[in-house]
Amino acid sequence: MADLSRNTELRRSTGVGDPGVRDAIRTGVGISVAALVFLFVADMWNGTCTGSLAQAIGCAPSQQAALTLGAPAILLAGGIWSMARGFRVRAGHSAMAWQVAGWTLFTLAVACAVLSLPSLPGR
Repeated sequence: MADLSRNTELRRSTGVGDPGVRDAIRTGVGISVAALVFLFVADMWNGTCTGSLAQAIGCAPSQQAALTLGAPAILLAGGIWSMARGFRVRAGHSAMAWQVAGWTLFTLAVACAVLSLPSLPGR
């Protein structure tokens, strides 16, 4: 949103103008979108597994488990990377932004894993 009052003090105090904060937000959103795309593709792939012999190669229980747990793994890896980046930065707003991005990705990973458990093969 544009600041029409030309009050730059407000922007400096919030830290949103800091490049580290923007990078943390962009990374968190990018990893979340990548996991969402993977989840969508995995859901479509698992939906085509009807049990016929022609689809046995791509629909084995090991492939279905990998597709089911792929999105939580992407989110977990992104959360670990964001937390590590936050500990490396150690500079005010940007370090906090990286840690918030990491904790958000961890929370999304747990929620995605819990919601994906019923679609694991053998359940």
